[in-house]
Amino acid sequence: MEGEVVKKLAPKLGISVPNTIKKALELMRMCDARCTNLSSLGVQGSCKAVLCLELAASCQDQPVNKDIAVRLSGVSKKVYSNALQTLGRLLDVQPKANVKDLCVQFGCVGAADLAKDILHRYQDELQTKVSDADISQPMFPAAAVYASAKQLKMKVDKTKLTSIAVTKKTVFDKLCVEMTKHGEKIAEAKKTPGTKSKRTKTFIEELEESFDNDKDGPSTKVARLCDSSDEEEDYEEWKRRILENAAIALGEKD
Repeated sequence: MEGEVVKKLAPKLGISVPNTIKKALELMRMCDARCTNLSSLGVQGSCKAVLCLELAASCQDQPVNKDIAVRLSGVSKKVYSNALQTLGRLLDVQPKANVKDLCVQFGCVGAADLAKDILHRYQDELQTKVSDADISQPMFPAAAVYASAKQLKMKVDKTKLTSIAVTKKTVFDKLCVEMTKHGEKIAEAKKTPGTKSKRTKTFIEELEESFDNDKDGPSTKVARLCDSSDEEEDYEEWKRRILENAAIALGEKD
């Protein structure tokens, strides 16, 4: 009986792939075995079938119109979202989501690179606190996309992102705030980039540079740095000898 309900509702949700319908039927059986008190979630009538169809579609990366799903479920949008989140956890099924696909879906492809940077930065920070941090849940890329789009002044539907995140609105809002902070730090770092560390110069290089930068003439340099001599040395020859002696003293090879 329930199988017939699933097959009847699938086309209305735009689901026609046999594997997706088969997955939904499998989830229905798992639901009957694991979730004995769905009424506590407000799930009644055809709602369970719609929930299983959406979860199955998410596993197959197939889009489902959320408004149609809510209408077919016969419950409010809030009840439906909460039930979808809870049922997904009970059945160990979480909708797939990644930054690239979400940006395409929400028409903000230009925000993808920044969203990825935000997500990586958030993950790095999270792993310093929780060694086995898992950001595979859809709420993380969804929040990163929202933060990136907001920073780049691109409009996205936060309500739809929240439904994709499959978490409570308050949790998603807090996560978006955290992601936004990381986006601001990335922008700040680009405005004031750190100076790259330069290679430390050797004594020989510094000495040679001092010759090149010295504004005094050769005769003045010879008079200042060399012992008095009856025979005035050619500056270039003197310079070569000084560098040679310095190299020998430091154990360097010519």
